[in-house]
Amino acid sequence: MKQRPRVIVNLPRADAGPGARDVETHGETHRLTPLTEKDYGPLYWQQPKWFRREWSLVSERGEHLLLHGHGISRRKLAAETPAATWALARGWGGNVTLADAEGRELACMPRGWFGRSRLELPDGPALVWRWHWGRAYTLEDEEGREWLRIQRRFALLRFQAVVTLSETVRRRSDLLELLAVTYFAWLSAPRGHAH
Repeated sequence: MKQRPRVIVNLPRADAGPGARDVETHGETHRLTPLTEKDYGPLYWQQPKWFRREWSLVSERGEHLLLHGHGISRRKLAAETPAATWALARGWGGNVTLADAEGRELACMPRGWFGRSRLELPDGPALVWRWHWGRAYTLEDEEGREWLRIQRRFALLRFQAVVTLSETVRRRSDLLELLAVTYFAWLSAPRGHAH
């Protein structure tokens, strides 16, 4: 029988601030706070420990999103936000999906060719996920306007990146979903691009 990963979700503490949630994984507690306009400066994806399947989106104010999993494969991860838990999965063909706790698909990115893929949202426009020279990926709309950029940040034996957001994407209610699925797609890219 396959043992399920141990994740403990604690109720928010009184001093955590409105909308914050504590999540315990890999024996450590992470306080996740809502992403606000104050956090729209540089955002960073960081991997706290070597070889651990855990990445957090941080700003100067703290952690906002946590991706984690167990085992050696990065094909399935859990995405923790201050309000919800989602599931990220990468199929054998390279397709990336984000689903809610009930299994409803929130975003899908079928594998593309020549460094381009389409990010499909259930109630929104299809967006273009594109690789650029210099190890950067961008999420763009149909007209080619950049919504967000993920640029690799050097770290020894870790997958870390800087995220830059445009004004367009900052106003979207599904910003955390876009950040989770694009970083997972970045992690799932061939090693020559992502690391």
